[in-house]
Amino acid sequence: MHDTLAELAQHVAVRPRAHRVGVVAELARPVLTVGSSMPVGQLEVIFRPADVACVVVQEDTGGERFGIVTRAGITAALTGRLGYGRAVLERRPTESITDWSPLAVHPDASVSEVATLAMERPGERRYDDVLVAGSTWRSASTADLMRSLVGTLAERSTHDALTGLSTRNTTWHSLTRRCRLVARGGTRVVLLLLDVHGMATINARFGLEAGDAVLVELAARLAAAVPGGCEAGRVDGDRFAVLATLPAMDDIQAAASVEALRQDVLGRLVGPSGAVPAAAWPTVDAAAVWSVAGAADPDELVREAEHRLALVRTALPYTPATA
Repeated sequence: MHDTLAELAQHVAVRPRAHRVGVVAELARPVLTVGSSMPVGQLEVIFRPADVACVVVQEDTGGERFGIVTRAGITAALTGRLGYGRAVLERRPTESITDWSPLAVHPDASVSEVATLAMERPGERRYDDVLVAGSTWRSASTADLMRSLVGTLAERSTHDALTGLSTRNTTWHSLTRRCRLVARGGTRVVLLLLDVHGMATINARFGLEAGDAVLVELAARLAAAVPGGCEAGRVDGDRFAVLATLPAMDDIQAAASVEALRQDVLGRLVGPSGAVPAAAWPTVDAAAVWSVAGAADPDELVREAEHRLALVRTALPYTPATA
């Protein structure tokens, strides 16, 4: 019989969560500032390193005007319509090829807001870097903004905004995927369903923020408690689920392993850590079901888990069940 929870679950590949950022400062990098009177020929030398995407141009006459020269902008200027751009511009001041109306934002501006503003620019300027104000200038590429925005939107569609756990749809999709794979080698799918008691009372007595804090801490502990290869999700307002895939074993071993998982998870959720008042900490019930070796029906697993959880809540004798 398996002695440790680490031996309970075989790893089923899950895509890592998309990296997301909240404000544009997290994407910004330092950018060089040059004077507006610098000859274009000298500016070209600054752009020789491949990692220089743009420079900020500050007006030399003492004014507060600033602008931007991008790599694409200086390349287009030096090429020129007839190929004489470099000869014509080499000795002219940088101000002659500067965009004096760049998109400049506060460092605390949200990525979604800045990405929207960037896409609203005219076509020839749409993909220019965005300047980020501060004690020194920084810049963020529009490509990085869009990648971050896409990652954020993707995560919002698959992860619960409050707890960061997988959403109901994502969790049940993962359960279905696991069930399709159990025919390989006689593995079994485990569904652990957890129900949090008294959230309405907690919200009424301590406030909605306290209720949210309870759910966030429960979710964090649940995510930390499950062995590698397991998945935790929030499948309802006060209900969580854990998915696992057991290696091939007989029915007695499976029952013991699943019960060990259930007891271990419940043990990690007893009592608050200190961030939540002890009187606001709820009790949690849990019911576990698992499939027979080599075959699994996700809908049947969910129905049986709901049935077993109802028995637990009515204080009837609890015995783990297969489905």
